[in-house]
Amino acid sequence: MNRKPSPRALHQFLTGATAGDAITDQALLLRSWLRELGFDSHLYAQHIHDSMAAEVRSLAAYRPARDGRLAIYHHSIGSDVANFLQQNQLELLLIHHNVTPPEFFERVNPAWVQLAQLGQAQLRALQPQTVLALADSAYNELELHAAGYEHTAVLPIALAEAQLDLPDNEPLAAELQGKRPLLLFVGRLAPNKRQEDLVKLLYYLRRIQPEAQLVLLGDRWDLKYDVWVEDLAADLGLETAVTLTGKVSQQDMVTYYRAADLYVSMSEHEGFGKPFIESMYLGLPILAYQSTSVPYTLADAGVQFRKKDYARLAELADILVTNQSLRQRIIARQRQRCQGFLEAQVRQVWEEKICQLTR
Repeated sequence: MNRKPSPRALHQFLTGATAGDAITDQALLLRSWLRELGFDSHLYAQHIHDSMAAEVRSLAAYRPARDGRLAIYHHSIGSDVANFLQQNQLELLLIHHNVTPPEFFERVNPAWVQLAQLGQAQLRALQPQTVLALADSAYNELELHAAGYEHTAVLPIALAEAQLDLPDNEPLAAELQGKRPLLLFVGRLAPNKRQEDLVKLLYYLRRIQPEAQLVLLGDRWDLKYDVWVEDLAADLGLETAVTLTGKVSQQDMVTYYRAADLYVSMSEHEGFGKPFIESMYLGLPILAYQSTSVPYTLADAGVQFRKKDYARLAELADILVTNQSLRQRIIARQRQRCQGFLEAQVRQVWEEKICQLTR
């Protein structure tokens, strides 16, 4: 009796896995593509949120396969996962999502300073066993080169259109209709994201638009930075004008994007910036501080600035909210830009790289 040959093994390793996280979402998408190519593919992580318990296996559950010496590692922070991969002497396809520089955490949490420093060191240490390093942005590819990697390419985070083509949460959409104009930022509450600077922008914008509102959508995390942002809003008399949502469902996130008048970012460190491509896809004009990966992700789309002059930025934000012809031109250019991040285009790049490594 002839037995069907077992599929080749190609597994992915992450430090942490949680629903809605950009890295986790990408890993799940890559897993589906690998399985469609005929691979036996699973996700392994050191930290697994309850929301991912059915999708991700514990790092301790991994068993090397005879035909699976190549593994995919998503690198973003220092962890035991990198040590585990070294100890098992696996060849790596490393996907670099960037390590937030430790200086952003110096006044917030010493433990995260150490994790960031470890992540930078491990990026260099993994180079000898890496056969190909993929960066999710051209900015991150520059970091790979600085860390000694020679065989590199860019694999952007893909826009899974089905996750964005959801109907609105109607009660939430109705509630947001009364908050105009509405500024939106999406991302975990963290010092490098500079949500406090968005609160300052709102303070000046309300001199022009007294009813303006700001929604900060994202995980409040565990650094207490969110409390500091709330205290700042209170000090400026903006308690009722600034909303920190915490983590929300995918449908609610899409509803916020559609209800907002302007996506604003003061972030001073982005490895890629997935909310930018989500905003472009959903037709929300972008006003963003031009730092790190931002000019690489946006290219000539959106409106970018290099100086945080809040009074002038408030005037610019008002123009972007009220000038309809300008808004439509910006939205049209953003829609053109986001085409390169659609799933079909990114999948083609991915399959070419996988075929080169496994043929």
